[in-house]
This record gives sequence, structure tokens and C-alpha cells, in this order.
Amino acid sequence: MQKLVLFLTAIALFSCNAGNQHPKNTAAPDTISSASAYTNYVRFKDKQLIEHVIYSFCEHFDNGKLDKCLEFMDDSIEGNIDNIRLKGKENWKAKINTLLESTKNSHYQPRHMLTNLQVKPGNNDTINVSMYGSCLWTDLETGQIQLMSVGSYKGSLVYKEGQWLITRLYTLPDSRLVKYFYKDAAMDSTISL
Repeated sequence: MQKLVLFLTAIALFSCNAGNQHPKNTAAPDTISSASAYTNYVRFKDKQLIEHVIYSFCEHFDNGKLDKCLEFMDDSIEGNIDNIRLKGKENWKAKINTLLESTKNSHYQPRHMLTNLQVKPGNNDTINVSMYGSCLWTDLETGQIQLMSVGSYKGSLVYKEGQWLITRLYTLPDSRLVKYFYKDAAMDSTISL
């Protein structure tokens, strides 16, 4: 019996000192595209870079700096922004120029306010984003502020050549739910994500 107790004690001591008890702490990759892609979460650094892309895009759009907006887009961007269909950078630039020209000499300053930004991993080096946004216009003569639209923004970004770029972008204004307030969107019933 003593031999059995000594034998079990020896096994217990050796098993407690096994070398594989504590896995090595490996350094985490700098971005989601490094080494093996994460499937459960987005690294904090990537989330910060993605937020920078989205906020910068909106800021430049508000200030009418379309060329700066293009810097944050993938060449094959697609989507729908306020019923303007996107299919590639050049197509988007041509359509948005008309919109920007119509507001160029107006006395209104648009501003986007984004909240509830959610970032989720997609396939490969893609990140899916969703957020809630409001677009305000400030009358530069009277100072009056008007709420133009409120709704969801959804899309995705891809990590290419060391930077995050917008590949899909859809605006889904809540006002589209109430046809009375948004009659100029003839394609409401045909738009699908």
C-alpha cells in the first residue's frame, strides 16, 4: 500500500511540474490582417483606425471636400447613400458632384453626428460596421438648426495596403419608414440590402 501511495505522489508531483502547463504568450498581431485573423472580436487599434476613417469621411463630406472622401474608399465601393447608388469611386464622384454643386451657394452647413458605432469582424480582412446617424443643417445667416435626417448607416471596410477603406456603405434614414415625410425617394420599395 505504501508503494502505491509513493507512486501516486510521484505522479502528482511530475504532473504539476509539466512544461506545457502554461502556454507561451505570443505577441498579438498589429492588425486583423496579420498572422491569423481574429473571428470573435476586433482589436482596439483596428477599431480606432476604422472610427478615424468613418469620422473623417463624414467630416470631409460635410465640408464639401469630395476628393478627401475618395481617399477613404476602396475602388470598388458599392452601396446607396440617400438614394444615390454607389458602384465604384468614379461613379460615386460623378453623382455626388451634382449634389455638392446644388448646396455650394446655399447658406446651410451640413453636419453629421454618429453614435452607437458597432464594429464586427467579417470574412477575411473585412469588418462590418453599423451606426446611428443624424444629419443637421445649420443656417449660416440665422443660426437656426434643422434636422434633415436620422437613421442607420451600415457597411463594411477592408484592410488593404496598410489602411482601412470603405467597401460598402448604405444609409437607411428612418424617415423612409414614413412615406409622408420622404416622398422624393421613388425607389424606396425596390431598394434592398
